[in-house]
Order: sequence, then structure tokens, then C-alpha cells
Amino acid sequence: MKTLLFFAMCAVVLAFALTRVRRRPSYKYWSVDAIVPAYNEETCITQSLRMLLGNPYINRVICVNDGSTDETAAVLERLAQRDKRLTVVNQANTGKGGAIMRGLRHVTARYVFLTDADTLVPIRGDGLGYMLAELERGADAVGGVPSSNLKQAGLLPHIRATVKLPMIILKRTFQQIIGGAPFIVSGACGMFRTDVLREVGLSDRTKVEDLDLTWTLVARGYKVRQATRCIVYPQECNAFHEEWRRWRRWITGYAVCMRLHWRLLPTRFGLVSILPMFVLVLIAIALHALSWTHAIGSGAPAALPMLLFPLLWVATVSCIGAISALHHGRPLLVPLAPFAVVYVLLAYLIWSMHGLQGLVTGREPRRDKPTRYAHVVA
Repeated sequence: MKTLLFFAMCAVVLAFALTRVRRRPSYKYWSVDAIVPAYNEETCITQSLRMLLGNPYINRVICVNDGSTDETAAVLERLAQRDKRLTVVNQANTGKGGAIMRGLRHVTARYVFLTDADTLVPIRGDGLGYMLAELERGADAVGGVPSSNLKQAGLLPHIRATVKLPMIILKRTFQQIIGGAPFIVSGACGMFRTDVLREVGLSDRTKVEDLDLTWTLVARGYKVRQATRCIVYPQECNAFHEEWRRWRRWITGYAVCMRLHWRLLPTRFGLVSILPMFVLVLIAIALHALSWTHAIGSGAPAALPMLLFPLLWVATVSCIGAISALHHGRPLLVPLAPFAVVYVLLAYLIWSMHGLQGLVTGREPRRDKPTRYAHVVA
């Protein structure tokens, strides 16, 4: 059933994409201000800011040093001396939402772009132009696509990258078509009308401030859209324990946001964009538990590999992996694609251990920062 739903989603998204293929980006260069919150980002922030400042759509960049304890402040000071379009704001640590709101005071452009200190925004191409075009057509907020920066990345990020880009495009486009808005405007790649962002604001009441903001915008009737031709490249986690903590934060934050925005659940957006992911996970956990218990109890543990790697799954994710391989120029992603089951199982396990608890209690784990590494740009 889940596979049939996936193919139906693909058909809907493909038909929608064909109707939008001739849409052009905006060419209003130097019309967007960018805000980059930074906490202990000395390793990677230089290249991120240089590329952002080099993007033709960016007018100014406001980088908010959110109480870093490393050399981030010194790095930012040197960069600001070289490029007057970079404004550096230093403050005591407030959290990501507070840092963005502080940076918003310095924005003078009509539109503002939010991204992360570890994320590379391509200099070439019209990715930001496609986001800007959506705003010019009446949208209040637009999400791009956070892919994966695979330079300096190990095996785990490559496995993650096999399905990440195509699945984000598929799911969020489908959610916009049927549900009226994408599930989330990612903190790594989001563009907003400045007045709307000032009116609604970001809060640090959850550890997933971008999801909380997106659902708040939808609840207040703002128009949220997806621009799938804008792709950026954040860093991935190289260590499994860091990936565990990151997914625990995402999933528990998702559950807490369901509590906070419970009035959205019976709406079109809730029924299409919020609840299906949660319900499908619960069903999958139950079915996998029954299947594995039956296989082990019947004395047929040899059936377990087929339960983990059914042929239809392998064929489907290999096709998805081929798309990712072409995009990243890495053929290795195709044979690695079936191992994306690790992330499926990771999600199921975290939902069982932490997500449901967060849904009941409204409590989240503290926000752990993944280890950064120096950017390498071809």
C-alpha cells in the first residue's frame, strides 16, 4: 500500500511539474537581504558567507554571532573588514530563533533569505531567483531544497544523500498541491516577505523553529510555497551518534509541534501534510514488529533480510539513488541506495523511544550541535 501511494504521489508531482516547467526565475538581482545565525561555526562559516555574498540576488548579509565560544567572532570580524555588505551582530546566546529576530532588525530589503552557517548556497544559477519569483507571484514564504554537501563527507552522508534530494522534492511538492503548503520551509533555505517575518516572528519555544514557523504561517492564512529549483548544500553528520541526536531533535520537535498546532490537524494542510507522515510511521512500526516477531518465532530468521530489503524497495530506491547520483556526480550512490533503510529504521526507533513521549509530554531533548568540518569547493 505504501509503495502504491508513493507511485501515485510521483505521478501527481510529475504532472504538476510539467505545468510549471516554463516558469522563469526573477532577475531582480541584489534585491534580497540574508540572515545567517552562527553558533561556534569557525570551521565552515567563511566559505558559506563568501558564496552567499557572491550570489547575484543577495544585497546584504547579516550574520548574528549567537554567543559563540570559539573563534567565530574573530572570523566574522575579518570577513566584515573585507566586504562591507556583511553586517556582523554579536549577542549573548539566545537560540536560533532569537538570533534571526535580532538580525531581522538590520534588514532593509523587501525580501529576506534565511540559511545556516554550514550551508553552501551556489553562486551560479538562478535558484534564489525561482524563490523570488514565487514571492512576486503572491507567496509570503517559500522553501527551497536542502540537499547534501558530500565533499569531506563519509559513508553515512552518502547513504543519506541517495534518497534525500528526490524525496524532499516529491513530498513537499505533493504537499503543496494537495495540502495547500509544504510540510516545512527549511531553516537552511527559506525566503520570506520581510514584513511577514517581522509580524509573525520566530520563537525558540521548540527545537525545530523552522517547522514551528511554517505551521504558524499556515495557521494564520499566509501563502507558503515550494521552489524545487533552488537547491542548497548543508553539511551532514559523519558520526552515527550525532545523526541519532539530530533525528531525535527533528522527530521529537515534530511531535511537540503537533501538540502546539493541534487546531491544524483536521484542516486540509493537517490531513495531507502533517498527519500522514505520523500515521504511516505508526502503521509501519506495528507491521514491522509483527513481521519480525513472526519470522523469528517461526524459526525462519533467514526471512529477515527479505523483510529489510524487499525487492520492490530495492528497485524503487535504486531508481531514486540514480537521480541523486546524476545530481551529485557520484555513481556510488546507486548501490548505496538500498542501505537508506537504515534511516527508515532510525526514524521508527526514535518515534518509538522519543517521539510518542514528546507528543504526550511536550518535552524535547536539548539541542546538540553536530561537528562541523571545513568546506571544500570544487
